[in-house]
Amino acid sequence: MKSILLIHGAWHGSWCWDFVEKGLLNEGVDTHSVNLPFTGVNDDIASVSSAIDAIDNQVILLGHSYGGIVISGAAGAKQNVDQLIYLSAILLEDGESMQLDGSKIQIDVDENLISEVKKSAAIPAFYADVEPNLAEASKELLRPFPIAAGSKGIGEAWREKHSTYIVCREDEAIPPDLQYAMAKKADKVVEWECGHSPFLSKPELVTDFLLDLASSTGG
Repeated sequence: MKSILLIHGAWHGSWCWDFVEKGLLNEGVDTHSVNLPFTGVNDDIASVSSAIDAIDNQVILLGHSYGGIVISGAAGAKQNVDQLIYLSAILLEDGESMQLDGSKIQIDVDENLISEVKKSAAIPAFYADVEPNLAEASKELLRPFPIAAGSKGIGEAWREKHSTYIVCREDEAIPPDLQYAMAKKADKVVEWECGHSPFLSKPELVTDFLLDLASSTGG
């Protein structure tokens, strides 16, 4: 059985995978997540690269949102990365940038270009379909994020690895039209009826999807 490595998005942390990790571990799947340092995109990529190196099995590497940039940069030279999963993720060519037109994300940015999500925007953008108490608790866990880190693609591991893009059709953070445009780079496209954070709103959907991949003998 393959191992799963889960990479969170901007402002978040490895806490967001708790339900999914528990579900996979209960099924006997070797599952890991990384708490990105948010000290710059190269540091985030290095942290994921190290996590990949520490796993002996073939790895299914999933990146959510900004985590898509990170996995594209981290997986390129890794022989044990079996496939890449982009969950409502940023999937760009090296050096390509994008505009989040239509996003409900609202941020404050300081003089050091460190951003924080406005409290009033967190639930509408990220957790609109999440149970209210869980959504409220989750927004309190959001961290500052260096806004420049998410501005351009780094690496193109998706050209070398099997890749799947999961479009979240009710996403208010990364508009679905933008997701569909980026998804054209992937080998396969899957569509889910959910908002930006299915690991909180529909964790069993994420868990079952990854369980099928982990137990598959194919690439």
